[in-house]
Amino acid sequence: MKNYTKKWIVQRITAFILIPLTFWFVYKSISLISMSYDQVIFFFSSIFNVFLFYIMIIAMLIHGKLGCETIIEDYIYSRDSRNYIKLLINIITYVFIFLITLSTLKIILFA
Repeated sequence: MKNYTKKWIVQRITAFILIPLTFWFVYKSISLISMSYDQVIFFFSSIFNVFLFYIMIIAMLIHGKLGCETIIEDYIYSRDSRNYIKLLINIITYVFIFLITLSTLKIILFA
């Protein structure tokens, strides 16, 4: 399977994952507005809620990374510039994934 086919499949999978998670996130965000601080802490102390939030953020980062790479491959013609920008996108994405993972572990272990 070629690299473009894998990217296409992964982008469709992340989009499919993001559909229900986006509805869940919007619903929970609206309900969090009226909650007190203690209720919000209680909400995020649930491993289920933290897990769904984590999966949503990771899927968003991967989906966005693939979308940006597609745009760069289509519209930036200089190979050096294209590779440099794709490297920056990869670094930013994986740094955010690392930070989100650390934050999620902190919430799970210390909440």
